[in-house]
Amino acid sequence: MNPLDELRAARPAHLGDGPVDPRTRQTELSYAFAQARAVPRRNLKPIWGLGLAGAAAAATAVAVFGSGIGAGTVPRAPSTIQAEAPPVDISAKQLLLVAATSAESQPAPTGKFWHIKSQSWSLFGVEGGYAMADESQGETWTTDGRQWSTGQSLGLKPATDADRAAWEAAGSPSMMTITGGKQITTAAGKPYSSHYSNKYIYWLGRNVTLADLRALPSDEAELKASILKYYEGHDTESDLPMSEDAWLFRVASGLVIDGPVSPQVRAAAFRMLAALPSVTSLGQVTDSTGRPGTAIAIETDSQIKVGDPNKGVLQERVIIDEKSGRALARESVVIKPGGFQAGLKAGTVAYAYTIIESDWTDTRTS
Repeated sequence: MNPLDELRAARPAHLGDGPVDPRTRQTELSYAFAQARAVPRRNLKPIWGLGLAGAAAAATAVAVFGSGIGAGTVPRAPSTIQAEAPPVDISAKQLLLVAATSAESQPAPTGKFWHIKSQSWSLFGVEGGYAMADESQGETWTTDGRQWSTGQSLGLKPATDADRAAWEAAGSPSMMTITGGKQITTAAGKPYSSHYSNKYIYWLGRNVTLADLRALPSDEAELKASILKYYEGHDTESDLPMSEDAWLFRVASGLVIDGPVSPQVRAAAFRMLAALPSVTSLGQVTDSTGRPGTAIAIETDSQIKVGDPNKGVLQERVIIDEKSGRALARESVVIKPGGFQAGLKAGTVAYAYTIIESDWTDTRTS
């Protein structure tokens, strides 16, 4: 069975069969990767059919996290893990309320297409005891019932200097084997483009239409109630238990990061996040491109299955530019190795999804 088939077979029944924007699925499943679960993902097309190369890579990533491989922390520019800025005296609530005010001051959207340009990377462990980082980039243009996508895998490279030394000692192979015997290559992928038509264009804990997103309330209490109607005690990508706060953090993060919603709804999502007692502020950090921002975070369990005695702890974080009312990135960081991250060091960024551009536009290039 190939990784794509494994992905489809693993998909929990409660998630249904409706298609969903691959970029949106990527941001949601970024946590599913870095979390410990049997349901991987990455650029998955509506109903797990779009961006198949990315989906296969995601399937591989989840399998790898259980391998006990991954020597060090993936390098960043500059690191947000090992060299945080001095703590600042601002709470998560204060930060999010400032971001909300900034968000709702933005002009109302006027373009025909919701455009996102993004990049992401995942950590892969390979036989031989070292780790490789896979980076990809993509763009999407979304309108009612239609979406156009372009992208490319930029290939794999050693995750750290120590991993590079181990890779070179192994002869700098272009083909490597990961857990389960699957092969991965360091070669960059061919650029791809795709187009599909379907009413479901976004993932909000469930498949939704652009009309559903337009109908979201701009009052934070009403927004929370409308989203919580679909909370059933487990996470958005598997049947593993998830607290209400963590579930709301994940879903609301999608709205503030790349949701095609009005400035008022984005502001309501920021205020909803501000009211979650489990959310903390991490102070000033930088995203994977080196842009400064302020991070908020919540901790979640990392486990392979219910009752996993070796479960770990992950930190799910969102990096925000509070002055513009925009989110820059979301990341999953290993706090306590365990579950699928048992072989990774504390502080490792297991997955990162970074927004390069997000705007409404009347033109598209795909």
